[in-house]
Amino acid sequence: MTEAKMRIQRVIQMAGLASRRMADEWIEQGRVRVNGETATVGQSVDPSVDQIVVDGKPLPEKREFLYWMVNKPAGYTCSLKDRHAQHLVTELIPQDQGRLYPIGRLDRDSEGLLLMTNDGNLAFKLSHPRFQVEKIYEVWVKGVPRAHRLDRIARGIQLEDGLAKPSSVNLIRSESGTALLRMVLTEGKKREIRRLMDKVGHPVVRLTRVAYAHLSITGLEPGQARPLTHREMVELQQLVGSGSPSPQALPDERKFRRTRSATDHGQRSSTTGYQQSRRGVAVSTRPSRRPVRQSRGDRGRAHR
Repeated sequence: MTEAKMRIQRVIQMAGLASRRMADEWIEQGRVRVNGETATVGQSVDPSVDQIVVDGKPLPEKREFLYWMVNKPAGYTCSLKDRHAQHLVTELIPQDQGRLYPIGRLDRDSEGLLLMTNDGNLAFKLSHPRFQVEKIYEVWVKGVPRAHRLDRIARGIQLEDGLAKPSSVNLIRSESGTALLRMVLTEGKKREIRRLMDKVGHPVVRLTRVAYAHLSITGLEPGQARPLTHREMVELQQLVGSGSPSPQALPDERKFRRTRSATDHGQRSSTTGYQQSRRGVAVSTRPSRRPVRQSRGDRGRAHR
């Protein structure tokens, strides 16, 4: 495959039309054509040369890329559509931002920093293990792992889908029969940390992603969301070797102020739409379809 060519499902994702999984389904259904021929899953294409159409319509040539940071509360599913989910992370982003996809995933019961964008190329690079982008997690577990178990985790533990090996794992403190660990990962298997800790006999009580690359969740309350600043976006692009975005492709951070979302701490807000403030426009999200159930961590002490 030449440098200019890539999998067709990735091209569709980069165009902001669908996730790669959904693109696979569209291809299997015969909804995608390349140069007049029905596409096949895994087919290599050059988007600058090949004519690609979905449902008879060509892919958009150019689009405005948007980049948001969300502090995901427990109880939200990282998906754009899931009929079994009570809440979706898209509920935390203002409606007028359009179709944004989560970069990587946090399972429903996990919390913390989640990036969302319609820039499929950047999303792919930030998620791919080859780029070694660090994600930092604070993990409360049952019991207090002894040194030999921490060493076992650091050496790596074989799971059903491969070796799970954090870049680092450290015991921060213990309290009332639980322990706080700080773990750094550069890849993300499904429920990796939870399965890893189950293997060593210390099930996860609460899991929070506190940092993604150079971005920190500090100052962003659960349920809040904000657009990335231009500087933050440039640093992300430089981290994975992408071209820097133009200032016009990013929102002016001065126009936004952080506010609690409609479901912050499980409570429904009486505010919808946009709120005016002295500093500019404060974003708020649309009301959730159902109230979030309290997680185990919300019922007990702050760390549980």
